[in-house]
Amino acid sequence: MSTPSEMTCVFCPGDHQIEVAKTATPDPGPGEMRIRTMTSAICGSDLHHYRTTQTVRAERGWNQYALGHESSGIVDAVGPAVHYPSEGDRVVVFGLIGCGQCNHCRRGESMFCKQGKHFSRHQHGSDATYLVAPARTALPLPDDFDFEMGALLSCNVGTAYGALRKSETSGDRTLAVFGLGPVGLACVLLGKARGTSVIGVDPSSERRRLALDLGAVEAFDSSASDLTDKLRTSSDGEGLHATIDTSGHPSARRSAVDALRVHGTYVEVGVGQDASISPSEQIIFKEITLRGSWLYKEYEWESLVDFVRRHQIPIKRLISHRFRPEKAAEAFRLANTATTGKILFNWS
Repeated sequence: MSTPSEMTCVFCPGDHQIEVAKTATPDPGPGEMRIRTMTSAICGSDLHHYRTTQTVRAERGWNQYALGHESSGIVDAVGPAVHYPSEGDRVVVFGLIGCGQCNHCRRGESMFCKQGKHFSRHQHGSDATYLVAPARTALPLPDDFDFEMGALLSCNVGTAYGALRKSETSGDRTLAVFGLGPVGLACVLLGKARGTSVIGVDPSSERRRLALDLGAVEAFDSSASDLTDKLRTSSDGEGLHATIDTSGHPSARRSAVDALRVHGTYVEVGVGQDASISPSEQIIFKEITLRGSWLYKEYEWESLVDFVRRHQIPIKRLISHRFRPEKAAEAFRLANTATTGKILFNWS
């Protein structure tokens, strides 16, 4: 079957505007692959684009590129000098593009590459019929994982997995997850699989209900004045062993630190506004550990897939809505309400 000369893309001019339009189908160059997108997803970082002004997006040139960086699909073509993947392979595309040569890239940590590029900022993203990317960003999608599962693993579930590994949670520890968007809900689901008692925290009653459905033992309103006391009470009065913040909200970050017990661990995942922390009171006197977590490492892909398979984790329960790309404007309006689970686009 010949490849169409044009493809459908989801563009964002800014100021909460979404446009679905046609553009030329790109060809893969040396070292590149072209993927026929089967499933893509809306990420919280896509909403940052959505909320940015048209002026800023135009000045930075972002409005010319399709949105998205979470996808799975089938390799449609490869350029010269590509040995893997091959046409017909089922793959997930890692969400950031490193140079492939620096120390960070060679270690499988391309998110730290100083020459790194982002989908939807430097080139078309995955909310498009076809995606061209360096072949080295291809991650194999096993036959027992469908394309929806692949899109979930590509960023959402993978990000939760990376954060949970850093939190060192297990069956004898308590964990609170602040922010119950798709990444936070994935932390609940994977934390339960690790045997951890997980507590969800979010201002949305809809998302608190989702967290309870996915296995949280309790779910608290983040606006409650006695939130820290509730969290400590839920963990024998000593405080939590670990907290993960996915919201990026200053008050959530402060509460996540305050609710920890002595030697507790705080993991920050959300990108947002800076919070004010008192090092002596909150860190030194309890000897807590603060850790950042950005996505997951390429070398963790196989262990992530194996973890989900071995524990039979129903990651598709994270999905609350599915849309055709033509309904992208409606999908983004819904995602912007911060009340849903994961929203996917079906391109097949």
